[in-house]
Amino acid sequence: MKKFFVPDISDKRIIYAKKELENSGFVSLNSESSADFILLGVNPDKEMLNYDVPVFAGNVSKKGVFDYTKNKAFAIKNAYLTAEAAIEEAIRNSDFSLVNAPILITGYGRIAKALHRYLSAFSSNITICARNAEQRALAQQNGAKVISFENLFKCYEYSFIFNTVPHPVFTARELVRISTDAVLIDLASFPGGVDKHFAKHFNINLIEARGLPAKFSAKTAGEIVADTVIMMIKEEGL
Repeated sequence: MKKFFVPDISDKRIIYAKKELENSGFVSLNSESSADFILLGVNPDKEMLNYDVPVFAGNVSKKGVFDYTKNKAFAIKNAYLTAEAAIEEAIRNSDFSLVNAPILITGYGRIAKALHRYLSAFSSNITICARNAEQRALAQQNGAKVISFENLFKCYEYSFIFNTVPHPVFTARELVRISTDAVLIDLASFPGGVDKHFAKHFNINLIEARGLPAKFSAKTAGEIVADTVIMMIKEEGL
């Protein structure tokens, strides 16, 4: 069975990924000298990527490194963990109940779709803001109201706003209309989709929520990492 080395466990998911790999018959080593591959977390330091054997890591673009976050199965499973944690963040940071609340989700990719599915259990008053007409049509068929980004500045009516778009969509024009009682959860990867300067200026309750699976469901997230690594080893013939 293949041997692997974990040089860093600062990403809590990797602790559980290591255990899951061991439970699947892989052998964990204390050094890289005879390892068949290296396992790292998401966004590892660049100096940790220089090995003579394959490296599995997250959110990395480098020759010889296999990015498990780009695996479609991983992305789907991780999206649901992210959505679950985002809802917990929203509840923690708002004085409103989600039940029957007016909710806005910007974007309609994997995470947004997972959010829509989960939030539908709380409220039927959900609006999806998507750039693509096909995405808006799908959201509408899934029971949501829809708007385009041209009308996003009318977002003053929502108590909960979840952004999944990884480029600026909430600028001064949009933020000035948002109620200071609302909570805006930015789930997009850095630098996010919200102008932080204007969010602060307008006293917006902005929560920058990245890396949620590692914070809220590290064990499940780690098991997903391990399952994905095993799948990739088979697919790549390593």
